[in-house]
Amino acid sequence: MEGVQAIRRGFVGVGIVLLGLLLTGIPHFAVAQASNAISVRVVDKAGYDKAIAAYKGKVVVVDCWATWCNPCRKAFPQTVELSKTYASKGVVVVSLCFDNPVKGQASDAVKKFLTTSNATFENLLSSVDISEDGADVFEIPDGALPHFKIYGKDGKLFKTFQSGEGKEFTHEEIEAAVKAAVKAP
Repeated sequence: MEGVQAIRRGFVGVGIVLLGLLLTGIPHFAVAQASNAISVRVVDKAGYDKAIAAYKGKVVVVDCWATWCNPCRKAFPQTVELSKTYASKGVVVVSLCFDNPVKGQASDAVKKFLTTSNATFENLLSSVDISEDGADVFEIPDGALPHFKIYGKDGKLFKTFQSGEGKEFTHEEIEAAVKAAVKAP
């Protein structure tokens, strides 16, 4: 009987130690998770312009995309990689999604895609549908996605890459334009 009680006390002691370790680890885990959280902000054109202006002095690459656009989803990992590769060279990546907001927020599909893509840069969601006024408001010819905009350090549009009939571009071309924008005064 005494042996069983000793074993129980041992289990209780181990349980308390494990609980203590678990509880001390929770704040650290929560902080780590929060720092990796992906957020999406719904913007109109003025909000978009303000977001871009906030990066004046840096080269800004904007990836205009949507979850329903297969070429967009396929190319997005290269955008994430471009962000990592050029961050130390003064380049900022911003994504501008054209999925419809759900109750004024990004849909679960958008959040899941950005999270699984590890899109830790600024993520925006257009408040205007691309098929309605969004294409005109954001100056995307024919509303064709994917579409990229590169802004120079002066905050002005440096180069665009358009999709559509007879218009294709590669990430190598985008990267070359980024390099040129970084070198530009």
